[in-house]
Amino acid sequence: MPTPQHEFDYIAWIRTQAARYPRLPLGIGDDAAVVSFPPPGECLVTVDMLMEGVDFLIPSATPQQIGRKSLAVNLSDIAAMAGRPVACVTSVALPRQGGLDLGRGLFDGLHRLADEFNVAIAGGDTNTWDGPLVISITVGTSTPRSSGVMARNGAPAEKNTEIGRA
Repeated sequence: MPTPQHEFDYIAWIRTQAARYPRLPLGIGDDAAVVSFPPPGECLVTVDMLMEGVDFLIPSATPQQIGRKSLAVNLSDIAAMAGRPVACVTSVALPRQGGLDLGRGLFDGLHRLADEFNVAIAGGDTNTWDGPLVISITVGTSTPRSSGVMARNGAPAEKNTEIGRA
């Protein structure tokens, strides 16, 4: 099935709205993101998917609130492990009806929080479908030199024997 034109319009619009970051030497719009991570070279990666009807309800939540929440849950995961967010990528499945306006609102909420925490929006993927809104954000980080990564049990990751056990 061919991609609806409004999806390409949305991608073009995002390119004009996304901030420029020195950590993104290539910028948004290619097949993959190029992200420069600061030393020490380790990075944390987290991903969360939010779905309409499960994690939020439209119209009770605005598109801006949903975009903000989608990034905020990832930033919370990173903060819990003493990471510093560097960049994020976003995947969104927009409903065919009203998807372009919804997508713009999502980006606005996401972009505002990303600016607040100096997180580069490195790109992502968009689709349209006949279902409800689904948004997934992945955040990559640098780790602090002083304390290193902190695991859920409070131990530094390099000394943690519980990593990998949920």
